[in-house]
Amino acid sequence: MKSEDTNIMLLCNFDENYNEEPENIKKLWLGKWLIEDIYTYKEIIATELETEALINLLKKYRDQDICTNKILDIAIKSLLTFCDVNWNSHPDNLNLEEYLGMKWPESIDVSVKLQKDSEPIFINILYPELLYLSSQVFNALYTVEGDLLHLWWSFRAKVVHQRILEDTSASLYSDLELLIAKLSNELQSLQDKPRLQILLCLEIAQAYLLYARVYKIEEYLLKARDLAGLKLELTGILGKRTKFQQKSLPQLALSSELDSEVDRPSAEESHGASELPLDIELQDDVRLDKIQYNEAINQADLPSLEQTLCLLTVQYLQKAQPKDDLATEEIQPYITAVLSQNKGPWATRVAALLIRCKLEANHKRTVERSMLQCEAIVNDKTCVSPTSRLSYLWASGLQPSWTWRQQLAELYGSLGLVKAALHEYERLQLWEHVCECYTMLQLRHKAAEIIKQQIDINPTVKLYCLLGDATDDISCYEKAWQFSGERSSRAQRQWGDHLFRRKQYEDSIPHYEKSLEINSIQDCVWMRLGYAALSCEQWDTSARAYRRYTYLQPHSFEAWNNLAKVYVHQGDKLRAYRALMEALKFNYDNWKLWENVIIVSLDTGHFEDVIRGVHRMLDLRSKYEDTEVQAVLVRAIAEDQKDADGNGAGRLRKRALELFGRLTSAHAHAPLSWQLYSALSATYLLKAQRLLRAYRGFTQTGNWSNDPNTCKKVIEVVQDMLDFSLKARKECEDKDKLQCDQQLSSARLTGQAVIRAVEKQDWPETKESLKELKVMFSDVTEYMKSII
Repeated sequence: MKSEDTNIMLLCNFDENYNEEPENIKKLWLGKWLIEDIYTYKEIIATELETEALINLLKKYRDQDICTNKILDIAIKSLLTFCDVNWNSHPDNLNLEEYLGMKWPESIDVSVKLQKDSEPIFINILYPELLYLSSQVFNALYTVEGDLLHLWWSFRAKVVHQRILEDTSASLYSDLELLIAKLSNELQSLQDKPRLQILLCLEIAQAYLLYARVYKIEEYLLKARDLAGLKLELTGILGKRTKFQQKSLPQLALSSELDSEVDRPSAEESHGASELPLDIELQDDVRLDKIQYNEAINQADLPSLEQTLCLLTVQYLQKAQPKDDLATEEIQPYITAVLSQNKGPWATRVAALLIRCKLEANHKRTVERSMLQCEAIVNDKTCVSPTSRLSYLWASGLQPSWTWRQQLAELYGSLGLVKAALHEYERLQLWEHVCECYTMLQLRHKAAEIIKQQIDINPTVKLYCLLGDATDDISCYEKAWQFSGERSSRAQRQWGDHLFRRKQYEDSIPHYEKSLEINSIQDCVWMRLGYAALSCEQWDTSARAYRRYTYLQPHSFEAWNNLAKVYVHQGDKLRAYRALMEALKFNYDNWKLWENVIIVSLDTGHFEDVIRGVHRMLDLRSKYEDTEVQAVLVRAIAEDQKDADGNGAGRLRKRALELFGRLTSAHAHAPLSWQLYSALSATYLLKAQRLLRAYRGFTQTGNWSNDPNTCKKVIEVVQDMLDFSLKARKECEDKDKLQCDQQLSSARLTGQAVIRAVEKQDWPETKESLKELKVMFSDVTEYMKSII
């Protein structure tokens, strides 16, 4: 067998039948992962798994392939055994001492070694020693030899490491980004092995999924689709969803098509021997188990990798879209496509079923099936072979088995089975959820008691923080901070959260900043810090926090909008404009956001965006009443002011007229809008006609003359109307004379009515303007006599 083919087999994807030599690979593919070479293992342990010592050991055996292969074999077996135990809801008892052939050294405290950025590993993780052993060896192997095989395994170990931590780690993310960059470069070397290229893209996307890096997930998802020659398309097809439905209605369906030129093994060939979990049928009085479509859907029999790719699409959509009924409807066809396959990877199928459980838990017709399905997965004691269990594990993104039981407990809680949920949470030692259950049972004092009992048994930072949450005692967070040796991001984060919930924003800021100094990848903390600083008018701090958050989560329109607000307060309106443009990409239907866009665009000279913004406001709310904005826009266009790009605003007159046409239709009695519409109009006749509408808007109440300010405005409008009506009649062509005569007559009668009404009030403020109006009225009257 070629060394290149050997390397592929050593990736242990378990997606084909393998019974060939060499013996070590044969044992790996048969699930025989007991460490047999005790001598080599002892040499590895003698280094205390320190990186430099391991590198020196490997350099010592660099020219001896047999020894290097033995070290690699131990690392692979360790990681596979660790995953098999932790991704199995009913694992066989493993005696670590017997498995390793010796006792684990007390000097190597893996709970400390695996802690990253003060984030500890979950208490439910079994045999973390095996993960630490394999991770350190893979790192050292890649450092010495720089082989793709070692790089890939090192990457997998890092991903598993992140999965077992209580929160995301900035240092692990940095390590993973470096490994991903190297793996992406290696994609070219796998051109003759497209199935491995697809698998690598899937695993990289799953790594980014851990940190919710949506744009990165999408990049590798699309790359994997192209390589696989898989076309997935959502279409609308008539169908029935319920048993008694008479009329077929449009339903979403997923059509799938495989490029016939791409060579790929079927799911039967790659995973025909895998025992898949039971798919519970929906037993509801009304809803059908599956949608009955009126016509056949173009669905291909998806091979294993393509099934996993379809699953990744679901996971991507869950991260990229807001959680609502529409998103759920869009996701369902993809899950159905995965679950309808007869054969496939066990990990992919379980992950798809668990996602369906979560979605169906929110509907009364499906919640029972959701609970039964979750129970079936958690209680499944069928002996699925280790190789079936771990095939495509990293590509599927399946969480460790203890999280399945946690999901079941959440289901119990949502159904009101609080005591059943409490039992499961206690079994998993998820004390924060235990506290929630006791609070729901109106036994909050009991929550504090049980936390204190656990502190007496084994005090941890998390327990002290939970005690603070349960008792509202701020000193508990201080104890947690001191207990951690002033190194816990959680202690400072929850301390800050305690103050934040009480709107003590200024006090919460230093705690959030300390937490972020320790672990800078806490997205929610950056968001809260930004808001707290914004509330306290600490603009620089707020801007820094929101900038960081938008880097980590660029799809959050709230963060971009708040960042823009901070920039406005800092006097940097151009940056505020750019931030708002980013916000619009992610929420095009928020009227408050558009209101901000209009104001900032006006201040920065982006007049086209002002017009676009007002149109959008009319679409969303059917009204826009900010006449100050309208006035500034009209002045800019009338004076042909330079916009942000140095172009004259006068070129936008036609678009502005279209806008005011909509505005005056929406606000038929808005006098100021009609005045501004008149100012933009091209002819004297149109100006006069629109001023007549403005006059009607001012006088519609009937008591307008009782206010001197309104009187003054009405006089100005009527004076201009008379002037424009007169000019229109003097300059009109023969075909327009009748219309201009009518307008001039209407203007004269309006002027006469205004003069009489204002004269009765005799306001001192209107004397001068009334005198001017009378002169204009007299001129119009004389002209009308002259043309009769």
